[in-house]
Amino acid sequence: MKNFKNIILLPLLVIFMSFSFNGCSGFGVPDYTLTVILEDGCTGTPDAGVYTMSELNEVEYEYTYPDENVKIEVLVNNSARNSLGILVMYNNITLTVRVLDIRGSWGFSYHIVDGSEVEMTIIFEGDTPFAGTFSDSRGYSGTWTVENDSFNMTYSDWEDYIFTGSVTSMGGDYFGEGVQLAWSAVRLD
Repeated sequence: MKNFKNIILLPLLVIFMSFSFNGCSGFGVPDYTLTVILEDGCTGTPDAGVYTMSELNEVEYEYTYPDENVKIEVLVNNSARNSLGILVMYNNITLTVRVLDIRGSWGFSYHIVDGSEVEMTIIFEGDTPFAGTFSDSRGYSGTWTVENDSFNMTYSDWEDYIFTGSVTSMGGDYFGEGVQLAWSAVRLD
């Protein structure tokens, strides 16, 4: 019976050891991939490309756009970051640099005098990321502009409402009918 146990245990031991030794190449510091995507006119370091880096390696980055009035956004795995900073490699990272472009659908909310909140969908359109037209889900429309971080949206057919604020936070104040209150927006598409 003792030999029978050895016959069964020996192959199991050999299989276990082969997996263990094959896995030895995984010991040490793991490597991760940094993928850098630079869109239309954005420049900086590191350059666009795919890089392999060791765990906890620090990567300094800095990006600009030739026109200082153009606001860019840096996304690290789809989370917004500053245009310069340091990344620590502890997983695979995709770093995307692009011109901040509000064109598309947004969920808009604003407060009214009694403190309640009004929600609507606004679609921004235009030939460039800096100006165009919009329409809201109630049927009203107007024009919008972006200059550096300043956002301005003016209704052409709804009283005298003007929404101003920050394009990076998509929030600010609106003025209309003698009232100044807050608004905010989140991208839907």
